[in-house]
Amino acid sequence: MIIDLIFTDNLLTFKDNQFKCGQSYIEGGACIINLLNDNNDFDVILVANETTINGVLQTSAQMIIDTLSNGQS
Repeated sequence: MIIDLIFTDNLLTFKDNQFKCGQSYIEGGACIINLLNDNNDFDVILVANETTINGVLQTSAQMIIDTLSNGQS
């Protein structure tokens, strides 16, 4: 199952809500990332080759982190 995400202006749209991306780390082929907004603070697991961000398939956990940090990880 592919998860399609949109990342614009440093905000990640996930399940029709916008979040700031907090701390993240790599665990195997997955990226665990903290998502924050005014009402939520939780972690999600984004898996390489099962996640697209702005229409681009993310082929590694490092690619996910780089995309969500604008290459400033």
